[in-house]
Amino acid sequence: MNKNLFPLQLIENFSDSPLFGKRFSDWFSGDSLSLGNAWEIVPAMERMILGFAFKAKDSLVEFDSPDLKIIGDKRKIIALVKPEIEGTAIINTSKGPVIFGENVTLRNFTSIEGPCYIGSKSTIDSATLRGPLICGRECKLSGEIEESYMMDYVNKHHYGFIGHSVIGSWVNLGAGTTNSDLKNNYSNVRMFDGEEYRDTMMIKAGCIIGEHVKTSIGTMINTGTVIGPFSNVFEDIRDLKYVKPFSWGGHDKVYEFDKLTENIQRVMKRRSVECSAEYLEKVKVAYSDFSV
Repeated sequence: MNKNLFPLQLIENFSDSPLFGKRFSDWFSGDSLSLGNAWEIVPAMERMILGFAFKAKDSLVEFDSPDLKIIGDKRKIIALVKPEIEGTAIINTSKGPVIFGENVTLRNFTSIEGPCYIGSKSTIDSATLRGPLICGRECKLSGEIEESYMMDYVNKHHYGFIGHSVIGSWVNLGAGTTNSDLKNNYSNVRMFDGEEYRDTMMIKAGCIIGEHVKTSIGTMINTGTVIGPFSNVFEDIRDLKYVKPFSWGGHDKVYEFDKLTENIQRVMKRRSVECSAEYLEKVKVAYSDFSV
């Protein structure tokens, strides 16, 4: 796997994510999965989920519930621990399994279509999820999400559409944040890879958002937009295809470093995660590279 999946691995190395990192190659028996760019994660998700289900089959259990409306084979609904269901949920396994980690909560009117993986301690709150979709640990998801990879601690707890996208850890998407994943002329989407704009060879490609990005309410994100990590986006970015890391607003201003690190620590503390000195040092190094 490419260790420079811009902008996702500017700081983060995914080593602790159950569906990414050093265990990545172990999910596929005799099969390798090579990723050269961040946008290649989206079409690879189905193989990742099915590979994970196969490798972890001995620790996963089937379950059913009177609060579930099941479409498809109920044996494809599997979990490490049975999720808590508050109200009524719909799970559709017609196109693939739906896998739950530990201590997942499904709230009323949630609809999930496989193949899908929901990480431990995540809350799915009246959301519509269409797979292939991967959600990391301790995410809070609502609204409409389609064929996207949501890494750990993502907060998308309001309405709005996210599709064919990769969302980094600790991202908070304000209410109504929505991305486009299809150009009006149906042509291939081009995306920025850290050095140049390249043809993704896909007509459906949403956005790539780096870790600790925050978007304000009503943020509209154009097809194929890349938002660098540690950006605070509250300006209109519909005409942009690339927002630099550490942006303040979304255009030319730079996030003040002291305010940034204060906010990083505040956000992580809310989830009972310690922000280490090592992590802040990595942020400082990246800041010196991208804030000029």
